[in-house]
Amino acid sequence: MTIDYSRAPHAWEKEKSNFVALLDLKLEFVEHGRAIMRMPYRSEITNGTGAVHGGAIVSLCDTVFYVALASIYGRDQDTTTVALQCNFLAPAGPPHDLVAEAKVLRAGRRIVYGEVYVRSGDKIVAHATLDFLNSYPEEKPSPAKASQSR
Repeated sequence: MTIDYSRAPHAWEKEKSNFVALLDLKLEFVEHGRAIMRMPYRSEITNGTGAVHGGAIVSLCDTVFYVALASIYGRDQDTTTVALQCNFLAPAGPPHDLVAEAKVLRAGRRIVYGEVYVRSGDKIVAHATLDFLNSYPEEKPSPAKASQSR
């Protein structure tokens, strides 16, 4: 499998999901096992204190890590987030966009483990560790087997 990393940001803009578009996540860089994504600061994603809402930050972490994973396995790989722990280290206030850098630390056949650092300007505002689970078509039960087990 060959991945054209230079075209990935352009392809991302054309194919991103509705939720990712709502957060306005922008893929800036991708290479084997690594991705960088930007989430522009805007009032629509802030909490009552004016800082970016933690849920938006976690969504950024989950999404950028998926891209790092896809840079290894390809976009057609079925995968699911199994665990995501996000530690918030500082408020992400205006005027800086959030920039998240994901790195795959362990790329197994089934389990993919890594981390994401999120920065606002020069400060780290969050750090996340993630486990994703890859699944494969041959592992899914056939419709005939599924109906027999009922």
